[in-house]
Amino acid sequence: MMATGAAFGATVMYFCDPHRGKARRAELRQKAARTARQGGQTLTKHAMDMLNRAKGTLAKANATLGPCEENVDDAVTGERVRSRLGHVTLHAGAIQTEVASGVVTLRGTIARDKRRHLVDEILVVPGVTGVRDHLVSESSM
Repeated sequence: MMATGAAFGATVMYFCDPHRGKARRAELRQKAARTARQGGQTLTKHAMDMLNRAKGTLAKANATLGPCEENVDDAVTGERVRSRLGHVTLHAGAIQTEVASGVVTLRGTIARDKRRHLVDEILVVPGVTGVRDHLVSESSM
């Protein structure tokens, strides 16, 4: 009990000191405000992360259940194919794509060992109904 009273008295003296007390109180307020601000930012960051993860999980579930779009515009399908190409190969610029009624025509050069994988990846793009492979295989790229 006496130790608690002594600690309380020392704290009051520390913050009420006529020479440095005002600066110490201001510093304490600034630290408390910064901690509260950081806590709010951290909370917001974690909430956004959880929301984005939930959206991703929902999107994966919807994709697994099957396509919800019957007629996808060829321009949209073309953009999806170009995006997928960028993820599959480092040389996406060497491949030209053309989409007509959901059928993708591929022209260009690609490494022999990457060709089959590329075609398989394009086949799973939403809106693609088929692939015409006019790619030229090279032994090393």
